[in-house]
Amino acid sequence: MYVKLKQAVKQIIPEKWLQKHQDTLRPFVAMFYKGNRFKCNVCGFKMSQFIFLNDGKTLCPNCGSLSRTRRLWSIIEHELSDKKVLHFSPPRALSKVLENLKSTDYEPSDYMGEFQAKRQFNIEAIDAPNNTYDVIICYHVLEHIDQDVQAMTELYRILKPQGRCYIQTPFKSGNIYEDKTIVTPSERLKHFGQEDHLRIYSVDGLNSRLKSVGFNTTVNNFTSESQNYHGFNTKETVIVAQKI
Repeated sequence: MYVKLKQAVKQIIPEKWLQKHQDTLRPFVAMFYKGNRFKCNVCGFKMSQFIFLNDGKTLCPNCGSLSRTRRLWSIIEHELSDKKVLHFSPPRALSKVLENLKSTDYEPSDYMGEFQAKRQFNIEAIDAPNNTYDVIICYHVLEHIDQDVQAMTELYRILKPQGRCYIQTPFKSGNIYEDKTIVTPSERLKHFGQEDHLRIYSVDGLNSRLKSVGFNTTVNNFTSESQNYHGFNTKETVIVAQKI
């Protein structure tokens, strides 16, 4: 119902207008989902159910957070006090929370202008000094980047010693799948799962590339509990890359 309604509204109202006013519009949608069975840990909204999207992802009706965003917040929410944080391509639900953390120096960055952000860093050549950030969030970014190893080198450079970078991409089993001859959106959709993806990583493959630029890595595999109160993904992998 939600997906069909959203598609119908987009036929009438420009998408840019909807994005600009989403904070005002979402509470009206959330009214139809109030309950006590589930809770979004990002905004605190309690609901009868999450919104199920066509691709299987679940959405908080109140703040728009996805499952991966809620899992990320559960990992980092107690790690950011007195930290300088850089967040690439920040989803609005989480960036609102991070912007309000008084003890955190938070800098969202979006190169393509698709998200609300203070910075417009090119991840392959980040305009920031060495050893600047305590924490970097790089979620679903590297699969879009042509020179991904160069990007990883830049992430390592701007992290402070002992700093951490939280990384996630879509994953597959086996080896990394990439082919630079695949350049059209339709072919990328067919081979990599999305029109603007340039590869599909394996966990081992991404882990190896991160280590090659100097990171010490930890691979964290999560499974959700049976009741899944916060609507996490059933299975999920997050790599924490630390600068030693």
